[in-house]
Amino acid sequence: MKKLLIVSLFGLSSAMGSVMSSSALASDHAPKAQAWTQIEWNKAAREMTQGDASRGEILHRDGLCLSCHGVNGVAPSRNAPSLAAQQAEYTYKTLLDYQSGLRNEHDGKATLMHVATQPMSKQDMADLAVYYAQQATPNQSIVLDTPVDAATIRLVKKGDVSRMIVPCASCHGAHGEGRGITPALAGQTRDYFVRTMQAYKDKRRTNDIHQGMAQFTYQLTDSEIDALADYYATLNQTSSQSASQGVKK
Repeated sequence: MKKLLIVSLFGLSSAMGSVMSSSALASDHAPKAQAWTQIEWNKAAREMTQGDASRGEILHRDGLCLSCHGVNGVAPSRNAPSLAAQQAEYTYKTLLDYQSGLRNEHDGKATLMHVATQPMSKQDMADLAVYYAQQATPNQSIVLDTPVDAATIRLVKKGDVSRMIVPCASCHGAHGEGRGITPALAGQTRDYFVRTMQAYKDKRRTNDIHQGMAQFTYQLTDSEIDALADYYATLNQTSSQSASQGVKK
């Protein structure tokens, strides 16, 4: 345990210093990994070891995860995702993908995560995944200039048949809670959400098994992505507003 943390701290600290001092890390340093098939992922998911949240909390703290992802997995800035209340299976797969190089948006953040995951065992990943899953959903302190409009609500709940966009809620849940390897979106950092959607749209992120996100995001406008980011960042707020005031259809 101590050996792992020392290695992790050293590797992560070195990578962070390099990211800050050189743009070279933005190039593709991670190896080219073979994409998952559904059968291969199902097998990996079945073999996922039982996570230990208490050990995950130690790894989160001593492995410097909290420096980017915040106390209890709630990101302190717009530059990193909040991991609190995230689906354990999704976090586990994401860590595996960073380690193998399958997830690589060709920027310093992806390279940093590749370095950070190198000393991790699958048990470490499961421990972190379970720890984050047990944390409370982030409550972003965001006040929207205007309420979420009906068009955004329709994208979330009904999609857009004319553009073959399925409802976001059909995969990510009615409350943005996610399911399995489909991530939770409720309370997610707004800028991270936008950056991720653009990465899918530009085909810089390709680690989703069926690459459905690339198809859906390609059809979305930048303003729609911004609106969805606002919706999910403030989902707890918008849900309570909808319940008390109703959402205009």
